[in-house]
Amino acid sequence: MEDYPPHYVQHNLPLILVSGFGELEEARSLHTARQESGTRISTESPECLSDQASRLLQALRSLDGAERAWNSSALPGPDSAVRYKIKTVGRSYSLPARKAAPLPQSPGAEGPSVSKNTELHSPLSPLSPGSPVFPDGVFTPLWMHKHQEQVPCLFLAVFHISANEAAQDERLRGDISAIRNALARSMYKTRVAVFLISDRSILDAPDLEDRLGTIRRATNLESRTGLFFMPPMTSDAEITTFVQDAMKALQPLCIDYYRDLTKHARRKKARGGPPPLSGTPVGGASQATTQSGWNVRYEVKQAIFAEFRQEMDVAERHFSAALEELFSTEGGVLETTTNWSPRWNEARLLSDVTALRILRCQLWTRQTTGAVQSWLNYKLRMKDLVDRRGRGSGSYAWHAWESRWSNVMSQLIQLADIAPPPTPPQGDSISAHEVRVFSQPEKAVAVTDRLPPWYFLHHSGYWLRLFGKGIKSRLEKALAIPEEDRISPGQSPASSVANRWRTYDSYLVPGPHRELPLEGQGSYDHVAELSTACVRAAEEFSARQQIRMSEQIRMELAEDLIGACRRSEALQLLRPLWENSCWRDDEWHIPFLRLLRLLIDCAQDDDSTQNFPLLPALTWELLAAGSSDVPKAQLDLMQCLHEREALDTISLIFTDRERMCPFTIYFAFGARTGFVGDLQDCQLTIIFNGPEHATPVTLSSLTIKLGGKLIQIASERDESTTAPASLFCALPRLEERDDGTLRAGEDLQFSPRRMRTLSFKVALRDPQDCHVEEISMRVEGQSFTIVHKLTEAYILPTNRWRLVDNGQVHSVLLPHMDSKACAILPRPPKLQIVLENPRKQYFTDEHIRIRFKLINEETESLTGKIVPQIVSNEDQSLELAWDGQSDMTALVSDLAAASSTTHDLLIHAPPEATSVSMRLDVEYTLATDSAATLLKKEFVFELVFVPAFETKFTFSPRLHSEPWPSYFMQSIGDSPHGIKQQWSLGAELSLLTEQHVVFRKLELVVHEIQGGAACTIPIAIQDLEAPVDADRKHTATFELTTQKFSLDDRQPSYLDLSLIATWSSHTDAEEAETIIEAPRFTIPTSEPRVLCTVLPSSSNSGHTLEYHIENPSTHFLTFAVTMEASDDFGFSGPKHRALSIAPLSRQSIEYHLLLHSEPEGDGRWISPNLQVVDSYYNKNLRVHPGNDGVKLGKEKEILVWLGSSGSS
Repeated sequence: MEDYPPHYVQHNLPLILVSGFGELEEARSLHTARQESGTRISTESPECLSDQASRLLQALRSLDGAERAWNSSALPGPDSAVRYKIKTVGRSYSLPARKAAPLPQSPGAEGPSVSKNTELHSPLSPLSPGSPVFPDGVFTPLWMHKHQEQVPCLFLAVFHISANEAAQDERLRGDISAIRNALARSMYKTRVAVFLISDRSILDAPDLEDRLGTIRRATNLESRTGLFFMPPMTSDAEITTFVQDAMKALQPLCIDYYRDLTKHARRKKARGGPPPLSGTPVGGASQATTQSGWNVRYEVKQAIFAEFRQEMDVAERHFSAALEELFSTEGGVLETTTNWSPRWNEARLLSDVTALRILRCQLWTRQTTGAVQSWLNYKLRMKDLVDRRGRGSGSYAWHAWESRWSNVMSQLIQLADIAPPPTPPQGDSISAHEVRVFSQPEKAVAVTDRLPPWYFLHHSGYWLRLFGKGIKSRLEKALAIPEEDRISPGQSPASSVANRWRTYDSYLVPGPHRELPLEGQGSYDHVAELSTACVRAAEEFSARQQIRMSEQIRMELAEDLIGACRRSEALQLLRPLWENSCWRDDEWHIPFLRLLRLLIDCAQDDDSTQNFPLLPALTWELLAAGSSDVPKAQLDLMQCLHEREALDTISLIFTDRERMCPFTIYFAFGARTGFVGDLQDCQLTIIFNGPEHATPVTLSSLTIKLGGKLIQIASERDESTTAPASLFCALPRLEERDDGTLRAGEDLQFSPRRMRTLSFKVALRDPQDCHVEEISMRVEGQSFTIVHKLTEAYILPTNRWRLVDNGQVHSVLLPHMDSKACAILPRPPKLQIVLENPRKQYFTDEHIRIRFKLINEETESLTGKIVPQIVSNEDQSLELAWDGQSDMTALVSDLAAASSTTHDLLIHAPPEATSVSMRLDVEYTLATDSAATLLKKEFVFELVFVPAFETKFTFSPRLHSEPWPSYFMQSIGDSPHGIKQQWSLGAELSLLTEQHVVFRKLELVVHEIQGGAACTIPIAIQDLEAPVDADRKHTATFELTTQKFSLDDRQPSYLDLSLIATWSSHTDAEEAETIIEAPRFTIPTSEPRVLCTVLPSSSNSGHTLEYHIENPSTHFLTFAVTMEASDDFGFSGPKHRALSIAPLSRQSIEYHLLLHSEPEGDGRWISPNLQVVDSYYNKNLRVHPGNDGVKLGKEKEILVWLGSSGSS
């Protein structure tokens, strides 16, 4: 769009003149082409230069939309906040003249008198003699300049008002009135608004409100849309909000201003054409603007005013009407204007601008498909017009117009921000679905319409490519200009110049003698313009991940640069393209070969040393391309730097992804699996892909990374022979150096299109899935060195294994699919591990000794170590130790072949029942293995731990023999002086296994007693040798005595005990210790209880039975005591009585019993039934056994043994 007048193509925004901040430099630099004597606006108030004023100016300029995108989101329509063109002026400003000056009349001059009522018109009207379009023109860009740069829709005056200077109000009123009066004199309908910047708010200075009212009334300003008061504001956000609110109120005024201008233009168009020009010195209506031109003029005006209002659909409608009027076959401007007249080019210019603005309106409203159709239709219409009425479409001028029209579309797409390139966040990549290459058609296009792909609006890169093609066509047409027409007119005969004027089109292009002169530089650099267009197009394609198209455009540009003898520029363009070409990765060999040949031609013509490394690198890839069309001289790698002296040796290192390799490499293992230390058969097949006429290439070395090994094959070619190397070569045994590298030598010369196979054997020492990791080829020339590395992905597998038979190479099929992989397995160990005398289960807390036997079935002695590990659960932990060793590792030293040894593993069993899986890891080496290959043997076994026995506890009261302390007797000392109570704890241990267990010792331990009491155990440890079988139980009884620290403590006590059992599973085994926690026992201290005891008797004739009733409370208790009769015995004692017991005391009742029949044996158990009932609570107290001769029966009844004491 640079070829068109700027005011013709720029987007029109409502113009606002801001006065009061001073005239900026850019405003001073604007030069008006036509300055008529118009109205001058001048005020006397000083300019506002405070900090708040400068921030207000920044807030106003933020509403300027001159740099915004041309779309509805960046420049919204009138329903929301529109953008403006903000222009700052000083305190004085001159508006252009509204009407042209009357024609001058000399005094005393004779001639026809002009009517006094002659109407004056605009200085830019075709009716005004001083206008550039007088008398028959249609339009001039000065009209757009007038409304965009000179005549505002709003004049915004900014003044400073001080709260302490009321005298300045008169000056403010005068300045505001002067502005309004000047605008009224100018006859423009520009609106006026005033910003008053104050140093204090109305709350701080209430008299400001009255002063503002006086100013508003005196100047006839509206309160909401004329005068705006700005108090002091500290933050930029407040100022921005103030400006936005003010402009929101002023926006309808600005829109209405352009709506009024639209109505005026519509009325003038409705007059039916221009009035006659009889009153002008020119005279003659035949020279006036035609009716069609008149209609075009006012249609364009209405469209421009619609653009000012941001009503782009209305603007498109008027522009379309103007364009149709220009092309109309019934008196249209382009049809009636002669092609030799300057008005023809003016009409074409107006037509181009109108079509351009139609495209902009359609892109604004997102009518993308409609814009493409409009662009194409206009191009076809213009070509038809030029062919019919112009100088034809076969000249360079038409191709210049075509390229310009494509460039216009690309610029419009960019300015409208349609399908912009994606901008990913820092460090992120662009996904394919985020890239927009083209826009979908608008809804107005029918779904059933099958549109060509071109009608889907593509990004600007496509249009820039058309722009470049148009420039090339223009250059071709310029080169076809005859030499006589390329000579300057001053050196050509008049007939040639006249013929030149009739032949060539001069619309927006220089003449033929300046387009491409025979001597010197023309006014238009075709190659530079083509380079700019192609680079821009390539950048657009590249930004949208269309890399192939971008590279194609750059390569075509390089060909054009080479054709124009600009090889240095082509070299700078081709080198980055070659380094990052996607054709290399995608294996598009035809375009890539074309790129290589272009680049090597440019590099050979360049003598700079910085481009010397290009030649061997390009030759290397030319050999990889394998084209037979390349000259042999360009395929000689060793002579690529012939007659070029490099300062230093050029070192080039390539990888498979960076450069193409001229060698194809296949690798194969002879077997799918192998063992550590065994020799593995390998074959390396290499094919040199150079063309048949290429010079053979000799590698200086070949390096293979294989299974952690580095194999280097050096070149050992006899230079005296010219015979090619053999097709199959079996390398001798690889020699291992001190650094671990394996080395061999072989002839590494490769002829084009020949396949060579190198066979070798390698021993791998580690078990692994072995793959070929990397193969490096090294070429050394006189001034350069090339190292090319191929990774595993670029090393190909082969399913053929090559053999030599009678000098002939043939191949057999390999039995495995993946020939590049070989599973190297550990050497199978022959060491055997045997677990001696295993048990099905082991006991918790037991000290276990497990014996392992190691049997060496290898053919030689071995040395190693044994490490036990738990494999079932990582959270489990066992105490492990080897017998006689402090370390967890047991050593095996020089275990001879066919011999055995034993090791004992000591395990302390866990306290809880569990199941543990354990593994013995045996790592050993053979005595004769120089490489110390590590062999591994694993032995897994299961250990089940179960409890050896279970325990049941019984806790019952017993009668303490000591008398109770008296409640009425004072005690001295800190020892406990509460009531002593005796208890019996019984522990019944029963086996849970069928194995024999011996209990060595039982110990009762008091962990804690709560509730302010003391507990003593007279005999806490019981030493015993008690063997227990599976069908027997062992019972142990412990006596405990508890005593409160104070008689006043009535709270119960709690006893925490545990039983420690020391036992062994065999009489000679190591003792184990098991801690058995007893349940918590509660000891009540305030509850009365009844204990029954029997006194020992030497005869069976009579027995004494005592019942002891204890009252540990602090109350008198009364009990009803009743002894029930029995058929088994008779008794002497109270049958029924009431018994009162004092607090903290106990009483005893004796009964003498006599059996009715003699017992069989030593005695018998009887069941006396004594009922003790609390008289107050009517509660029956349970009777508890008080000594060894009394026990509880199955139904919780009391049983008394009557007989000899030893038998109970």
